[in-house]
Amino acid sequence: MSATTNTAGAGPKSRKTASRHTLLPLILHTMRVQSRSALVWGVYLAALGILYIAIYPSLADQQEQLNGLINKLPGTMRNLFGFGTNAGFGSIEALLSTELLNFIAPLALSFFPILASSAAIAGAEEDGKIDMLMSNPISRWQLVVGSFGATAASLLGILVIMGLLMWLAALVVNVELPASAVANALLNLWPLCILFGGLAMLCSALFRRRITAIAVPGVVLVFMYVLNALGNSVKEIESLRHLSAFYYYGSAIEHGIDWSNFIGVTVAALVLVLLAVISFQRRDIYT
Repeated sequence: MSATTNTAGAGPKSRKTASRHTLLPLILHTMRVQSRSALVWGVYLAALGILYIAIYPSLADQQEQLNGLINKLPGTMRNLFGFGTNAGFGSIEALLSTELLNFIAPLALSFFPILASSAAIAGAEEDGKIDMLMSNPISRWQLVVGSFGATAASLLGILVIMGLLMWLAALVVNVELPASAVANALLNLWPLCILFGGLAMLCSALFRRRITAIAVPGVVLVFMYVLNALGNSVKEIESLRHLSAFYYYGSAIEHGIDWSNFIGVTVAALVLVLLAVISFQRRDIYT
């Protein structure tokens, strides 16, 4: 293997000029590459939401019995599986929050940006494609920012697909589910998921193995979820919940988006991307 030194910013003047106009094409190209997988993610997760919407009319008639069963579970178990203290089946919003949005969706969907970001640098380097990629008139910061921007946009596309299909399903089965509630619920997933994508991008810039760039944010994701869940019922670690991104997530389908938390988590994700840019600029590339 050979190492190529950091040549970001070096090279002919024509290369510098050309690189200024490559960020948007890079984002659009990456989005096209990701479009098929984004469609699959969107349809599969929407299908799960549609299932809950379809069965809600039958569950609504049994809400007292179902709520009673949930309340019999230990508090720790309720929190770990996303039931929390406000779980219930009294409304479609409460059902979706309990069964989908508090547990399955954030944990599963966070892996889309994790997988995409891990492939951007570490994956390309591990596959021996990084030298061909960098032979194009793009700088290192553009590769990081462009890849992350495309993934964030593709993630937004997944959420749009989920929202449209779930809202249409509610109309078909005659379940009252406001479009605004669906939009709030799914948009609220975006900063949480890109935060772990930003961490994966940083790991992709730091490490040369894709599996490492996946494992580190994956472990952090699960750890933060468990920390926030246990913090609801274990007083000794309740104060540590502030260290978890899930503490700032909330239930937007029922209470709307907390924009201060939304912006704060988004800024944290951007800081991780900035650190990824700095890290990638400073290390050699192995081909």
